[in-house]
Amino acid sequence: MQEVYGRIAIKFEPNDDFSIIFTADANNGEGGLRPYTTLIDELPNGAVSLAGYTNADVSADPYDNNTGQANQVRVTNEAEGFSITAHWTLSDNYEAKLIAGTRSSEYKSGLDDDSFVDDFLSFPEVGEADQTSIEIQLNGDFGNWDFVSGIYWFNEDGSNFQNGYTFNTFGPFDFFIEQEVTSVAIFGNIGYNVSDQLRISGGLRYTEDDKDAATECCINPRDAASRDFDQVSWDLSANYTLDGGLNVYGSIQSGYQSGQFPARPFCLFVPLPCFVASDNITAINYEVGIKGQPFERLQMSAAVFFTQYEDLPYQVSDTSGGGFATTNRIVDQTSTGFEWESTAYLTDNFLFHATLGYIDVDVDEQIVGGVTVKPVAPLTPELTFSISPEVRFPTAGGGEVTLRADYSFRDEMFGEPNSEPDRFTFIDDRALVNVDISYRPPDGTWTAALYGRNVTDERYDNARLNTGDYVLVILSNDASEFGVRFTKDF
Repeated sequence: MQEVYGRIAIKFEPNDDFSIIFTADANNGEGGLRPYTTLIDELPNGAVSLAGYTNADVSADPYDNNTGQANQVRVTNEAEGFSITAHWTLSDNYEAKLIAGTRSSEYKSGLDDDSFVDDFLSFPEVGEADQTSIEIQLNGDFGNWDFVSGIYWFNEDGSNFQNGYTFNTFGPFDFFIEQEVTSVAIFGNIGYNVSDQLRISGGLRYTEDDKDAATECCINPRDAASRDFDQVSWDLSANYTLDGGLNVYGSIQSGYQSGQFPARPFCLFVPLPCFVASDNITAINYEVGIKGQPFERLQMSAAVFFTQYEDLPYQVSDTSGGGFATTNRIVDQTSTGFEWESTAYLTDNFLFHATLGYIDVDVDEQIVGGVTVKPVAPLTPELTFSISPEVRFPTAGGGEVTLRADYSFRDEMFGEPNSEPDRFTFIDDRALVNVDISYRPPDGTWTAALYGRNVTDERYDNARLNTGDYVLVILSNDASEFGVRFTKDF
């Protein structure tokens, strides 16, 4: 496993009114398959079981992919990007900004879904994408009121290709999907300082998205589709500064994402066109919160939110129709939650960091196959939290040694929008512990540290996908790690 990454930034400032920053970055990585294993449905009618395979054919070590396909074991990714950010001060009241960037990426990956040596279910894959964006802003500041305005253009052209995949021993087949997205938006936001304590603001954004996509699977004819989307989104907010600098805020925001084409349509036994995009995904979020320093030794932020989603797509995969298909199940959903972040300075050299997140999700009932079902939000833990004590020891001469431990908890959840026990997609909770011991010299120009990540070597599931014939279990990829870290500031 190896990865090389580099980034460079150059700033040019010929005068006080103009500056421009050029940045470039690139990465090149090579590794192995992400760890996963398979639970085979051994009850009657499961395709893998009917072929004579059982869970005894899967490796006893879940972290052994047990693949016999050489084209699956090597995973690569590479990307490069360039950006320009220019800033002009036009007058005492106006400024302009240009933000432009381009990025190209490609990868090689795939999955051997069966998790045994025979080539029964394997999906090697390569993909690439090119992105370009340009944003131009005109902003103004007139004392008690100010504004931000601009136009935005974005284009992405991407594809992925499963060259020679195997499905239930049949193959090799090819699967190809491509999509070009062009997005154009105009936006503006106006803020007004009602008083030294109270600020209100409001904004509007109009977006148009054009999507052209095509797919071709196995012996199917090419299926192409296009769809245009547009939406007006808005936001209203207010912020009030209390005595002592504590800020109380409230906001109402609408959100929008254009509809999605299915990620992997299998249309062999479905009349064309089956490659159809969903409608706009919209949301309205209500949030109130408080942040700042309520006491001399406590910094904190807390927020309560309520979000309503319409036409939200949940991806569902299935292999029971003669091929592997990933389609969208469209739902309406409401989410209610609470978030907390804080740092308590128990003494000048003893800090206690803490975070807490709670979310309750309710998904509207649906009728699937003539049966009323109650979906659940996939991969959404109800409770997450972390605690991080940190102790600093000043040394002779002005240096500092810091000891820090981090404990993080993620609650149980489901891997798909179905909570039925016989789906086997329940994901248990997990807890991780990290430790760090570092030294920083008096001049603060470098840091040397000993670290441990996941020191208890916790192994856990990150996702579970029931396709009908088997359950694909995506495992954690952060085994226990200990090392030395050195950083230098220039």
